[in-house]
Amino acid sequence: MKINYNNTISRYSIDFSKVPQPYRQLFKKYIKTRLVVQQSISFSTAICYLNRLSFFFTFLKDKHPEWKELNDLSRMDIEEYIEYLRHSTIKKGKYLINPDHNYVNRFLIDLKTFISYIQKFEWEEAPTKSVISLLSIEDIPKKKRAKADEIKYIPDEVWEQLVFHINELSSEHIPIILLMEATGFRISDVLSLKIDCLVNQEDGWWIIGDQRKVSYKNHKVPISEEIANVVLAQQELTKKRYSLDTNPKKYLFPVLKGKRMGNPISQDSIKLNLNKLANRCNIKDKDGEIYWFKNHAFRHRYGVNLINNGMNILHVQKLMAHASPEMTLVYAQIHDQTLRDEWEKARDNGAVRLDTHGEVIVADLAQQAEENGVELEWIRHNMDSIRLDHGFCVKSPKLHCDFLEQTLEPPCIKNNCRSFHVDKTFLDYYQEQIFKMEADIEVYKKSGRLRSIELIEPKLKRYKELASGLLHTGGIFGLEKPRREYVGDEREKVMQNV
Repeated sequence: MKINYNNTISRYSIDFSKVPQPYRQLFKKYIKTRLVVQQSISFSTAICYLNRLSFFFTFLKDKHPEWKELNDLSRMDIEEYIEYLRHSTIKKGKYLINPDHNYVNRFLIDLKTFISYIQKFEWEEAPTKSVISLLSIEDIPKKKRAKADEIKYIPDEVWEQLVFHINELSSEHIPIILLMEATGFRISDVLSLKIDCLVNQEDGWWIIGDQRKVSYKNHKVPISEEIANVVLAQQELTKKRYSLDTNPKKYLFPVLKGKRMGNPISQDSIKLNLNKLANRCNIKDKDGEIYWFKNHAFRHRYGVNLINNGMNILHVQKLMAHASPEMTLVYAQIHDQTLRDEWEKARDNGAVRLDTHGEVIVADLAQQAEENGVELEWIRHNMDSIRLDHGFCVKSPKLHCDFLEQTLEPPCIKNNCRSFHVDKTFLDYYQEQIFKMEADIEVYKKSGRLRSIELIEPKLKRYKELASGLLHTGGIFGLEKPRREYVGDEREKVMQNV
């Protein structure tokens, strides 16, 4: 039976020895059911579960050496485990660290998922007490999102050093690194490229490859002629050195011999050799420390560079095969840039938005920005970068987006986001969406799908309000800056000083 396996990693098996007895068989059963039978997790996720849950099983073995199952697990056990987890050291790469909020968050979520699962299917080893009474949502610290200046991308000064010393790397690794930087593909997707991945069209060269993580087939991105020449040279080399017997799946970067023959080069070997080069050639970051390379940092570099060079965020979303523009906002380290022509056209057309209660508020954009301290110059200089498909997000990149992970519907509208704004350039979008929803409702009526109508009508009503505001008002903008940008205690402190 096939499983969801990433063949660019060198690990082929799961070592359960770190899970202490008597919990090893239970954990094996859990992984087998989810990975092999249901195929609801990937091989990599199974490895993560092994590393995190073995920590819990080890704690439990030390506390209750007489236990054979989890039936008697109590709330006190969970509280003691959380305390134990917070004061332990965890291996991260080559370092031992104290787990931060994000680590504790992930460990406890995995534990809650595990307990919920074995209780749901009534496994005899499951705790008698419900998972809700054992581990509550309040126990799990909220995951902290990286700020713009914390995004782990390869900065220009490090990239320039790498390029200067790149010929000291193995010749088989150089084109891989260049393609990671030039395409924004994940390392696994670069290594899984096929020999025929290069396409030359009237508008230039393109790379085509699958995006495995999001199940996106034949994703296409433009590349320069210089990078195309690198790929052409690799194609000739691969065709010359490999046959159908040694490279049956026609990878661009296959392994020639050994147990991995016919598979792509291992992604671990790329990171390993990059960091050997950094130490050997003294490649340093801005603080003078030897730079530690991570393969995914090349993808982050691609996204940040596109945003910083003024590309429309929807175009960046498409190039990076993100499921929503909210995911792409992670890369929005926005630099000041030339005033956009689109802004000049948009500023006189009026704007609409919904307040925190879902009601329309009327105001002139420029006047509202001036009166309430909105950074109008910042908005002007970055208008194209903050444009979504359904409006503008003018939240400062220094502030966290509370709705970043919500992707099923535009979360800005659904949650009456204070930093969401719409102008008349979006009128066609809303009219088209209204037309589609009304057509869907007619279909639902004929088929008797009343629940579907109930679900779609609130969204239709909201879109009609926005479209009506764009058509009939002089412009609708946002709340005053303290109410728009701050919440909770922050808002109270700011309002006292206004």
